[in-house]
Amino acid sequence: MKKILDGLIEGAGMRGAILTTKEGFSRMSVGKVEESAAPILASLSSMSSQVLHGFARKELDYVLTKSKTTVVISVPVGMRMNLAVFVDRDAVELEGIETLVSRVKAASIQLAAIEEATSYEEGSILYMVKKEIPEAFMAAVLTIEGMPLDVYPSLDYVTSTGMLSAVSMVCDKLAKEDESEYSVIVGDDSIIILYKLPQSRVLAVGVSKERKIGEYLLKVKKIVDNVEKLLTDK
Repeated sequence: MKKILDGLIEGAGMRGAILTTKEGFSRMSVGKVEESAAPILASLSSMSSQVLHGFARKELDYVLTKSKTTVVISVPVGMRMNLAVFVDRDAVELEGIETLVSRVKAASIQLAAIEEATSYEEGSILYMVKKEIPEAFMAAVLTIEGMPLDVYPSLDYVTSTGMLSAVSMVCDKLAKEDESEYSVIVGDDSIIILYKLPQSRVLAVGVSKERKIGEYLLKVKKIVDNVEKLLTDK
């Protein structure tokens, strides 16, 4: 994968590239790209895909962002990753947007083939939730600020993920001596668990009250522990 990314940023004006998981964790970066860009790019891809599908019933091809000095091109890589390239605007105007987009999309196809071969999908957080808690009617990964990263099933991103994040942050304020580890919202027949993930992310899982709350918490904690191990082993 690194060889593909290195080849992608060869040439004048190419600042760097980053490959992120759908949950907003950086898998690999080359050049001058900060790791903090990973959740922002993953969220951009997630929301853009939802907007495009909602309004036009079309799948996301790529997202182009242009400022006075920088152009960012972000494309999906398979079902579980995103690739973004940062380029000087002058270099893009010289080479042409279409040419650069074609290069980035070609790299994404190569990366997707590698991704499929290594079955990284099984390491995704929502895969773990579906495996450990198949009865879950909702699962979401979001940043602590409320940016949606990965959601099942599709939700109203602006309202739902924002409210989940707000609940988590309010619970942090209540636990003044330290950040809260988890919070549980309990209704008559359903539960929503908000559990902290590494790197300022939150895992939200909704289930019916078929078992005791403690049993669900143990399952969610097992998922969080597996995520921490994956990040440590990366």
